[in-house]
Amino acid sequence: MLAFFAFLPSLVFAQNKTDQKEAIRKAFQQINNDQRLKKLTLESEAFLKHMPDGGGELTGFYKDGQLVKIREWIGLSDGNKVVEYYLKDGALIFVYGQFNTWMFDATLDEFDHSKTKTIFEGRYYFHQQKLIDKIEKGNMHTADEMYYKENNMLTTANQYATLLNKTKK
Repeated sequence: MLAFFAFLPSLVFAQNKTDQKEAIRKAFQQINNDQRLKKLTLESEAFLKHMPDGGGELTGFYKDGQLVKIREWIGLSDGNKVVEYYLKDGALIFVYGQFNTWMFDATLDEFDHSKTKTIFEGRYYFHQQKLIDKIEKGNMHTADEMYYKENNMLTTANQYATLLNKTKK
């Protein structure tokens, strides 16, 4: 009987976490399905310290004047990186990261920049500014290992939100 009560808090936390993740999924799906969002796009010079080979874009998506999604796209020599930050009431709730590498065309002996292969996907769930779960598939680009740390994602989302909101005015 005592063992059951000792197990109970972890069971409640797991159920809470499951409920939180489901609420987060619903929120970012609603954002992605909303065709009425207003977009604001900044080119790489406006948000990056160093210019990547393929450039970059930072796009803010607004609903009723409130920032709900930030999309970062960076073109690199070996592929492109996409990171999407989802916000609810100004707080980060979800981050989706993806790295796509260029496909190699053996007949031409060069990379085909019109074809990519996803080699990394990461999903990061946040509740009350804390990372509650992460799901990563594939091999992360070495330079991005620090990028997908909890504090770095929170800081970057906040910096991008500040920049986009300041530019919007």
